[in-house]
Amino acid sequence: MDAMSRIVNNRLPGMIIYGRPRLGKTSAVKFAIANLPTQVGAPLPILVANCNAYRVPSEEKFFLDMLNDFKFPFPAKRKPAEMRRQIVNLMLEKAEKSKQRRIILVMEEAHRLTELQYNWLMDIYNELDREKVSMSVISVGQEELLARRTFFLENKKSQIIGRFMTHEHRFYGIRSMDDIKLALTCYDSPEISEYPEKSGCSYTDYFFPDAFQRGERLAKEAKALYEIFTDVRKEYGLSTSFEIPMEYFAFTVENALKKNGVHGDQCDWISKNQWLEAIRSSGYIESEVYMAVAQGG
Repeated sequence: MDAMSRIVNNRLPGMIIYGRPRLGKTSAVKFAIANLPTQVGAPLPILVANCNAYRVPSEEKFFLDMLNDFKFPFPAKRKPAEMRRQIVNLMLEKAEKSKQRRIILVMEEAHRLTELQYNWLMDIYNELDREKVSMSVISVGQEELLARRTFFLENKKSQIIGRFMTHEHRFYGIRSMDDIKLALTCYDSPEISEYPEKSGCSYTDYFFPDAFQRGERLAKEAKALYEIFTDVRKEYGLSTSFEIPMEYFAFTVENALKKNGVHGDQCDWISKNQWLEAIRSSGYIESEVYMAVAQGG
């Protein structure tokens, strides 16, 4: 949120947000988009487009995908120049309605963008600029996105770097015991997340009501869970930096609650062995082993 807010507040043209798969980048960006207007204290038009992979990219596919993502009705087939003009007109309309004369464009899966596609984005940027509307492009993708920026630097593509990649933010998963504790606290607190929705009940209370009443909390398990994850990594010879993608962490907690709670085995509370089994069932180990092999480590 801080990184994105700086880009928006300073009217900077672009930034890249990158990280390995399954960290929760997409969910985090959705959260940021929903809260960004409040964070910066102004209504902001924010458009989100997904970057699709094509063996042979074309302007027609690129602009048509954007119009579809913007939920813009486009029944008739038109020339790329007409579609680009429609995108620009849509952005101009939204920018003028907000009275900010600016637009935020979030490009998901941006590591798929080629130099050609960045050039087509540049055409949109330049047309808006001529109308005195500023566009900030936030590119979200996997670690290849950083490699793409390095490639552009080496090949002196400063026009792309200057508009869309001036700033960067590396997105991480869970990396410490404090991170684990913070995430587990969310399952304990109905003020943060209710289950079932609008029940006034937390996840911990719902799955372990008796234990919850006597004061048990998932957040108290942070140290034990950190040690179990650490031991599992040692067992499989994983020497990369400690990091748990949010998807696998959420699966771990979900497995532990469902398997051992009142709707499962009706255990009194979650034991160390049950946490270990929940980790094994999450897919985390297989993912880390695959990543280590892919990185040669």
